[in-house]
Parts: sequence; C-alpha cells; structure tokens
Amino acid sequence: MPCTCGRYSRRISRRAGKLLTVFGWLTYRRSYYGCPHCGEKAIPLDQSWDIKAGEVSPVMSKLLAITGVEIAFGRSRKHLAEFLLVDISENTIRKYTQQAGEKQAALEARWIEESQNESWLQDRETKIKKVPDRLYGSMDGVQVPVGEDWRELKTLTWYKVAPVYGEEKERSQEITYHCEIAPAEEFGKLLWATGIQRFADKAKELIFVCDGAVWIWNLVSHYFPDAIQIVDWYHACEYLTPIATALFSDDAQKKKWLQKTKRWLWQGKIKKVLQECRKHLRSPAAAAAQSAITYYSNNQHRMKYAQYRKKGYAIGSGTVESACKQIATARLKIAGARWTLQGVVATAKARAAWLTNGEIFRTLAEPVAI
Repeated sequence: MPCTCGRYSRRISRRAGKLLTVFGWLTYRRSYYGCPHCGEKAIPLDQSWDIKAGEVSPVMSKLLAITGVEIAFGRSRKHLAEFLLVDISENTIRKYTQQAGEKQAALEARWIEESQNESWLQDRETKIKKVPDRLYGSMDGVQVPVGEDWRELKTLTWYKVAPVYGEEKERSQEITYHCEIAPAEEFGKLLWATGIQRFADKAKELIFVCDGAVWIWNLVSHYFPDAIQIVDWYHACEYLTPIATALFSDDAQKKKWLQKTKRWLWQGKIKKVLQECRKHLRSPAAAAAQSAITYYSNNQHRMKYAQYRKKGYAIGSGTVESACKQIATARLKIAGARWTLQGVVATAKARAAWLTNGEIFRTLAEPVAI
C-alpha cells in the first residue's frame, strides 16, 4: 500500500486487537503494514473505521458521551452495566463525554475563525439561498462550581418561535445552544460566529430577548446593531414585587398594586411605572424602588411591550432560562459536583451539542459497512 513518504509499505502480519462495543469486548484481526524506507507503521482497517485497539467503538463512544451528558458519571456507569452488561469506569465515561465537548469546542473555534475571515464571508454571500424571516437570540449567565469556587457560564440560544395550534401561546423551535466560560469580549466572538451559522446577519427580522445585564446589550449592539432589543417581560416584572412587599402587609392591597403596575408595563407605559416608583423613594420600599427606577430608566427603550405584542414578537426569554437549567442546573450543579475548568466547559459544551442535536453527535458514530 502507498506510504506517506511516497514509497510503499508492505504487509508484515495479521494482528489481533480488542474493542469494547455494545456487544461487549470483541477480538478482531487485521493486516499490519510497515514501510521499509521510512519506518512508518499503519493499520488501514483501524484508520478507515476510526477505531483504536484497546479502546471503544465509535457507537459505544457516542453512547458513553450521551449518558455522560445526561447524568452523573457514577450513575452512568450503573445504567450502562444494566443496559449493556458491561462494566465501564467513571473515568472512561468522563473521557468520552468530554472528548465530545472538545470536538464541539473545536467546531466552534473553526466557526469563529471563518466568521472573521473576509474571503470566507464573501464566498458565503454567493452560497446563501434562504434567510430567516424572523430569528431570535437570547443570552444569560449562570454560576457553576469550579474547584472550590464558582464561575459564570455564559449561555446563548438561537431559535424561532411558532404559535401552538389551538392555544394562545407560542413555542420556541429549531433551538441551538452554545455556552462558554469567558469574558464578555471573548464570548462575543462566539455570539457572532454562531449567528453567522444561523444567518442572523441576514435575517429579515432579528430579535434579542434578554434580561437587563449590561454585558449582554453591549454585545448585541456591537455585533448586531440593527437587531430589535427586548428586555424580558418577566424580569421586568420581578422588580415590582419587592416594592409591593415592602409597602403592603395586606395581601389584597399588594395584589392590587402589582396588577396595576404590571398592567402599565404590559401596555408599555414605562413613564407611569417610573412615576409610581418615585412616589416611594421616601418609604420603607425606597431601596427596592430605586433599584426598579434604575433598571427601567436604563432599559425603557427595550420595554415597548404593547408595540412588540402588536407585531407578534415574543417578549419572554424562557428559552435561554431553560438552557441555563438544562445545561447547568440539571447536570453541572448536581449534589457534590466539583469540576476542573476544562472539565466543566467540555461537559457543558457536550450537553449543549446534545440538546441541539448538533453536528458533533450526528457524526460521532457513522454506520460502518462490514
């Protein structure tokens, strides 16, 4: 067979190898080649099937990664022992789970490089056939345990929204999830690169629905300055509850005041809400009122809820809130979990890719014709 040195390798022998598969450990034999000129050795069958003797099959590696992103590595081991009748160590499950995350990180790094390459972007222009009519983006941050400390995992979702048949509500669909532990400036590169993948820069309407975090809106304004910016309706309402709690001991009065102020928010009457909050700057609710005034003053141009609803825009950022729960709370913050920085990022990215049904898991184990 041809060798990379330009000459030819010759078949030396047939050698046995062991491979852990969904059927347990299997022994197989394949030809072993060596080049007498450069000394390079090769096992073509292993290379063509993307396997390595003594390790796991591609399908098994995918199953290990899936169990590892869904539940704790220790529980994964017990599940696999019951399902497949094989005993696999926690470290092996961790290894293949985090390898999937590292592959996702490498894919995102490639997207970032392409999104900053002028030639690639120009070539992309000639290949675009269809762009989204209306695309949404949401970002948020969630704290995850790293060693004895906590770090913010920044989370990003791209999605579309469609009405639910027979109901007066909408549902997010075609959701893609991305995350990273990084300063906002670095995370912005991921925002831009993944947006390019979803044609966010070409969408007829691009809408960001997020909370009021300054770093979020700075990134949106920098990378997608023409996007419609909406502060999440539910976050906006949360600033009213502490005021009502401090003002009223009677539940009926509290409820009445909240209904009134929330109705003004719903109608986009932010000035009336601000006026109401300012009335209580010398009351027991002064601190809560000042907090609300600052929040509403900084974001009132993103709180035109009546206009947004008239245009059919979603005004809640539940998609990214759900992403934070699904990626961080459900997997990374389980009882007793303590991660290395590399481990938590790799596991988070693997879980995000799995929730997305992304390229990494679609191509992790292609069928092999034997």
